[in-house]
Amino acid sequence: MLQKRAPIITIMGHVDHGKTSLLDFIRHSNVAAREAGGITQHIGAYQIEFANQKITFIDTPGHAAFNKMRERGAQITDLVILVVAANDGVKPQTLESIRFIKESKVPFIVAINKIDLPDLHLEVVKSQLAEAGVLVQEYGGDVEAIEISAKTGLGVDKLLETIVVMADLLELQADPDAPLEAVVIESTKEKNKGSVARVIVRSGTLRTRQDLIVDEITGRVRLLENEQGKSLEQVLPGEPAEIIGLDEVPEVGSVIRDASASYDQDLTEEFSKTGVLEKSFGMSDEVNWDKMDLEFMLGEKEKIKLIVKADVKGTLEAILQSLDKDTVEVLSCGVGQITEQDMELARDDKTLLIAFNIKVNNTQKKTAKNMGVKIKEYNIIYHLIEDLQKSMLKLMDATFDEVVTGEAEILQIFEMKGETIAGVRVKTGELKKADLLHLKRGEEIIANPVLKTMKHGKDEIDRIGTKNEGGLTFKNKKLDFQVGDIIVAYKKEA
Repeated sequence: MLQKRAPIITIMGHVDHGKTSLLDFIRHSNVAAREAGGITQHIGAYQIEFANQKITFIDTPGHAAFNKMRERGAQITDLVILVVAANDGVKPQTLESIRFIKESKVPFIVAINKIDLPDLHLEVVKSQLAEAGVLVQEYGGDVEAIEISAKTGLGVDKLLETIVVMADLLELQADPDAPLEAVVIESTKEKNKGSVARVIVRSGTLRTRQDLIVDEITGRVRLLENEQGKSLEQVLPGEPAEIIGLDEVPEVGSVIRDASASYDQDLTEEFSKTGVLEKSFGMSDEVNWDKMDLEFMLGEKEKIKLIVKADVKGTLEAILQSLDKDTVEVLSCGVGQITEQDMELARDDKTLLIAFNIKVNNTQKKTAKNMGVKIKEYNIIYHLIEDLQKSMLKLMDATFDEVVTGEAEILQIFEMKGETIAGVRVKTGELKKADLLHLKRGEEIIANPVLKTMKHGKDEIDRIGTKNEGGLTFKNKKLDFQVGDIIVAYKKEA
């Protein structure tokens, strides 16, 4: 029988605009202080109770490298809170979040944060939102904008009240007696726990001692815990939990089921109609991060060889997506501690071994030194990416001098017939369809895109001159471009 379930809320927005601080205030704990560098490193799910209503929050990361994880968060949520700092306004990741929200067709609330600071211009923020296609109610739109301070708590109760009202209007329901479906939002392997899966239950009920299956992985629930480490006997639809007892680490976005139950093919569709989108997280079925085999087409060109080990699969995915395939070769990747097999592979291929959010003990360091293996440890993802980008550029500059022939700024991003299109204006020089390109964010080269199409209106064109505009699509399937990024056209001179 269908019953009311907790709404699933995702918090999105630009880095440092207060997403984690808001959630921290709501649940009266100290997430931000214990996160390395103040940046949320992977998705967590938390539940509170307000006005006799349970609310589940998905806290998605703020750094640009985690854009795919934010997209997955938006695609399972019932409602999004878009956080915009009153002193900073609309920024590139704000625009990116707005795009994800619109693509997911999820209702959302704007939380204008940091109103406790002096000399604010709230109308400027609202005007910027309007320019980005978000019309708040006082501008004649239908988006609720609530002014808050995550630091003092001012306006937070009003925000929660609005969430409760909107959740009631959505009439979110699920059947706790239906066969179990729980979506993996994060997974890892821990020394004392073994394989750990963090999930949100979509339908049915998750119970201790339950036999589970997910893809080819099986196991029995030895322990269920909430975000505070409290043991649970059962988890109902819309609620988050951590499962201990699976034989292996499941993929993020996979669906855990009761191994003894029979499943109706219409369950997923039924759940989608009650508020959660069918395609959880937007993960590609063809990607297997544990057995990743990246193919490169550039012959004998030198590449940086890497073995990447991370604490959780969501972080591993973000790292892999940030790498430039022209200059980096990933020999192996996975979650969990560095093994002797990893070191042997690194020694044989003179490979850099990356340990992200993983403690490398003194014994491992000594073994690595004796084997001539270089291990680099990181706990902030953009530090890792910056270091790799510097190494990539050294490889690129070792053989060729680059002559810039044009620069274009991305002014708008939009979708048409399944294609993501970058609307650009050429600032200097010209952009030609056959050009070699860099994608720059600030002063950093973050990718080397390859043009697929170049259009002006509906017409196919071969070049865009200075001060002119056009629409670009790219052959790179997972290219992360944002409004404000610069596309640099160049040629190589030996």
